[in-house]
Amino acid sequence: MTANAFKLGTTLSLGWFWTRIAGCSVLYRGPGMEQIDFSNILAIAGNDADDILPPAYLPHDNNSTYFYLVRRFNHCGDQEFTLAAAAKVSFDASGELANARPNRIFASKGEQAVTNKVRLVWFYCPLEQESPPVRFNVYSDNRTGQIDFEIPVAVIDYRGPKFYGYLSDILEPGRYLFAVRVEDAAGTENSSSGHLTVELASAGPDAIDVLQAQTV
Repeated sequence: MTANAFKLGTTLSLGWFWTRIAGCSVLYRGPGMEQIDFSNILAIAGNDADDILPPAYLPHDNNSTYFYLVRRFNHCGDQEFTLAAAAKVSFDASGELANARPNRIFASKGEQAVTNKVRLVWFYCPLEQESPPVRFNVYSDNRTGQIDFEIPVAVIDYRGPKFYGYLSDILEPGRYLFAVRVEDAAGTENSSSGHLTVELASAGPDAIDVLQAQTV
């Protein structure tokens, strides 16, 4: 600790970095939100900085996803413990930044609802999403065995994390394939290739004839 260092407000904190009189912001990284390495500070910037850059030597593999997190330190070296300033960064097969996409749906189910109709039900969770969704696009194969991803059979607005449903029009009996993809405001869909298969029966079970009723 020199006189000039004291005037500049810089002091060595646990051998990690040089704090500043107004504190600083630091950058961490990990392959997932639960796997961020808080023992390795990648970069430091002022608390009033508009951006923070990871070091140039840091590798970014193709077809990979990284989670970056920024946390602030005050002038005493005390760190905040927030996860709010997190960013998810994905790279495609060529090493370029992949387009941000909404999450995929899950807990989906398809069934025959009433005679000659199909009901689909699914759930959307916004945690760790790259971009917020605005709608769900429902696609079908119309019994051809190949889902048409060009023209959706239904578009359903996103209204928060909850269960969503779709009830088809009257369909001919047979085997149908359905897919639900999430779309953001920029028109980018998630890349899910999952689909639901529903076998639409030609008729329901025979009705029961009540022959006699009596009190017991």
